[in-house]
Amino acid sequence: MKPLSKIVLCTALGAMIAAGSAYAGSNLDLIINGHGFVTSYLDLQVKDGKVLVPIDRLAEVFKGKAVYDADKNEVQVTLPESAKQAIQINRLEDAMVPSTAQEALNTWVKGIQKRNGALQFAVFSPELRSKTKKEFEDYYWTTGGSSPHMSEIEKLKTKSLNKTTTQFSFDYGLVASNWKGKGSAVVTVQKLTAKGYDGWFITNIKMKDPGDTGTTIGVEPLKNN
Repeated sequence: MKPLSKIVLCTALGAMIAAGSAYAGSNLDLIINGHGFVTSYLDLQVKDGKVLVPIDRLAEVFKGKAVYDADKNEVQVTLPESAKQAIQINRLEDAMVPSTAQEALNTWVKGIQKRNGALQFAVFSPELRSKTKKEFEDYYWTTGGSSPHMSEIEKLKTKSLNKTTTQFSFDYGLVASNWKGKGSAVVTVQKLTAKGYDGWFITNIKMKDPGDTGTTIGVEPLKNN
């Protein structure tokens, strides 16, 4: 959707708002960018092949608002400026570009511990991003599960594969409400130029059990040598 600031809509939209009650009881499904929205509140209707919805309710779904100005006979709709939000996210990611391989690993581990997919994604290489973005979006950038979760990493071993590639192997604790266990992983980090910045980015993740911390994206099974 094209980012919108204040858009002045025609009188017909004002009439649509006034007629909102006429749409009550709609049970149509609304899917936007692959995600479903509750439509009982939207009163979504199809008439003569056209999709109709009260504009004020649609604006609220996107965290905005619609205001009818009777003096000007117009409706002003304000929606979040998604383009500016995208710039903000890019700036945050730019500030997080890892300057060392260890920093990339630490950020990914924190993302797993916090069940924060956006944090994990921020230190992925461009190739790994392209493979995982859709899955992160499908899970609304939330990973992991209610239990167990990853605790501190242990027995960290660092291996330099070449001047620009470092491989980490480690164990990690698994903690549930009444149970504790262990997991293990191997993470490969490479120095790359991405988004115009030189930094260290994760190119491969292998875990003994990719599902032991719940939904873990971008991970392959760790095979025994």
